[in-house]
Amino acid sequence: MWSPHLVPKPSDWGALVDVVGFCFLDLGTKYKPAKHLVEWIQQGPKPIYIGFGSMPLEDEKKTTSIILEALKETQQRGIISRGWGDLGSLSEVPVDVYLLEDCPHDWLFPHCSAVVHHGGAGTTAAGLRAGCPTTIVPFFGDQFFWAERIHAKGVGPAPIPIAELNVERLSNAIKFMLDPEVKLCAMQLGKQIEEEDGAGAAVNAFHKHLPSELPIPTATSYSEPPNPVQWLLQFFEKWCCLPCSP
Repeated sequence: MWSPHLVPKPSDWGALVDVVGFCFLDLGTKYKPAKHLVEWIQQGPKPIYIGFGSMPLEDEKKTTSIILEALKETQQRGIISRGWGDLGSLSEVPVDVYLLEDCPHDWLFPHCSAVVHHGGAGTTAAGLRAGCPTTIVPFFGDQFFWAERIHAKGVGPAPIPIAELNVERLSNAIKFMLDPEVKLCAMQLGKQIEEEDGAGAAVNAFHKHLPSELPIPTATSYSEPPNPVQWLLQFFEKWCCLPCSP
């Protein structure tokens, strides 16, 4: 369930595999943002979102410091999602930074100029659909795969593994994402993803692979299983007491 515009279906996968597009929950349609969040967003240019979701951080204060320095160096406003790694533990929050506890990505990302995150499949999809240039800071697993696809499509810089994150690399990544050509590529990919119906295509694929005729269950297949105690008594009656019968 990913967009074929991001990862085309390999030719050797055959007819048994369908690439249907991303499936979205669209949680933002019912989301009511806090007033101070809306006001902060409206106070200046679109911010850059930075957050690592449920990923744990070895040193959250160091990571927060790197983010703040990179935003300052590139003169960008930033929304820092605290996540499970507890980013943004600050005694004083800069005026150009907003610390976010929780917010649906499909509501938030259209208000952002670019996004920096860990590269989870859902977060990646939400950022791309919103037309946001994307920097992925992978921690493990498939996050490296999504990071490479982002870079290959030209909608984000080369990935920065979390162990290699520093001010210089993050600043360069932000500058890369702010390039008008990168933004144009991201918007084009976002439009393609927006026009897909991943959920509908997934349902159609499911039905397509069903057999033309389904086996009709017999009446006995609906009978309730015997009571375990009753079954055990019947077992002993059959195999233990049978020789004693006249």
